[in-house]
Amino acid sequence: MGVAFADVLRRFPMSVSVVTVGRGGAENGLTVSWAAPASFDPPRMIVALDRLHYSLDFLRSTRNFALNVLGAGNERLAGHFARQAMSDEDKVKRVESREGVTGAAILADAIAWFDCEVVSLEESGDHVLVVGEVVDAGVQGPPEAKPLITTETGLRYVKVGPR
Repeated sequence: MGVAFADVLRRFPMSVSVVTVGRGGAENGLTVSWAAPASFDPPRMIVALDRLHYSLDFLRSTRNFALNVLGAGNERLAGHFARQAMSDEDKVKRVESREGVTGAAILADAIAWFDCEVVSLEESGDHVLVVGEVVDAGVQGPPEAKPLITTETGLRYVKVGPR
């Protein structure tokens, strides 16, 4: 089933985003394509993060994240946040951003963003479902901007070993 599931996912269009996590100078960011609205009232978003990713430690301590929706043509930024950081590297500081209401970074190159406080973390197989209540959100950039979509870019989610 794993191969068939992965093949179907490659044909299922998903928006590519960067989740930024942190407060007070301790930050991290990672590229995700498993994100969606979870509720209108109250406004909530859900993201699925690999249960072995060290950003979950930030989430558990800071209880915040920002979901930064990338625009079409932003494959380089997606790649920047998709790679594993070195222990002393701060991927967020290497790109233009500002601090959101929660303290998470809002990326200057995102076409939209959701700034969230964590409501729950639920283990789901090899991922953790993170539900965040949206405390602030916005659209930036040109109104005609389209999101970066997995099926149009050749970007693929690849499961790797422990980090």
